[in-house]
Amino acid sequence: MSQHKQLVRDAFSRQAEAYANSVVIAADQARREFVDFVAPRPSERVLDVATGPGFLALLFAERAAEATAVDLTEAMLARAVANRAARGLSNVRFVAADAEQLAFAGGSFECATCGSAFHHFSEPALVLREMARVTASGGRIALLDIITSEDTRQAALHNRLERERDPSHVRSLPLSELVRLFEQLGLRRVRTHTYQTRRELGEWFAISHTPATAAERIRAEFVASMPGDRTGLQVQQDGEQVGFMHTFAWIVGVRDG
Repeated sequence: MSQHKQLVRDAFSRQAEAYANSVVIAADQARREFVDFVAPRPSERVLDVATGPGFLALLFAERAAEATAVDLTEAMLARAVANRAARGLSNVRFVAADAEQLAFAGGSFECATCGSAFHHFSEPALVLREMARVTASGGRIALLDIITSEDTRQAALHNRLERERDPSHVRSLPLSELVRLFEQLGLRRVRTHTYQTRRELGEWFAISHTPATAAERIRAEFVASMPGDRTGLQVQQDGEQVGFMHTFAWIVGVRDG
């Protein structure tokens, strides 16, 4: 296992409880709308990559014939299994797996999804290629993830602060780069949608268990970035509270035969 993958596994083992119990992360309504955007059919088999606590996989399982969900972190998979039991679903299975080496035959699924994880991948193009490989001709590949500014300076500062808060973060991509990855794979009929979610630094730090000294340093940088919106995150301060906007994107493409 690479050093970065071990870092991701360690980070999400620590974060499992806080991540799984976060209403902001679960974002049930937004995820349901994403499922609507992908539009799974009742006969379809769905693969969810880097499923975490299974938030997205369980929603797809409600609409599709069956769902398979993979994750690198056993602690997250344990949460996903518990969530499956609480929902009373029997058509979803959870498997420990590396997103860069999916142990499924080509064309095994009609839909492959990944929610809120692409910014943790050191090789996002490789993961997307694997998702396309295991998707049948005419099937859909769908991503939901945080994106960054198209301005390279804003994006660089944004991603640096994300990494300082959580070292398992690699890079949030701008929407144009995600679309380009889809197009380079020959995916067609690419559709996108973006929206914003307000975050608060205290809530954000609590999920990642960011040490207090690091959190204070990052907070100071967020406040300093406000003139000119240097992060592209629309940072605002209200007394002791500092908030910002995460922009999310949905990208869906169809695999050619």
